Amino acid sequence: MINFGLLLLTVLILIVTIIFHAGVLLDFIRPSVLQIQLFGIHLTLFGIIVVFAFESSSIYGFIIGLIGLITGVFGSFREPLTAKIVDK
Repeated sequence: MINFGLLLLTVLILIVTIIFHAGVLLDFIRPSVLQIQLFGIHLTLFGIIVVFAFESSSIYGFIIGLIGLITGVFGSFREPLTAKIVDK
């Protein structure tokens, strides 16, 4: 039963992260680079906690941590928003 709960949690985190990345790429939301990196760090730390709390199901924590790492790296290489100059 714990494995099923961790599987649902991992799938939920994956769906939320995919929606977050889609919102950023489609320009629905405009988080700063720091906010994206902090989101990735939170996911990575949560994955580490899951690995240590459920040693028999450490693959779920590893996947959550990997999602967080990918999110943090995505935030690192994202270009910061620049002001547009409009000529009138």
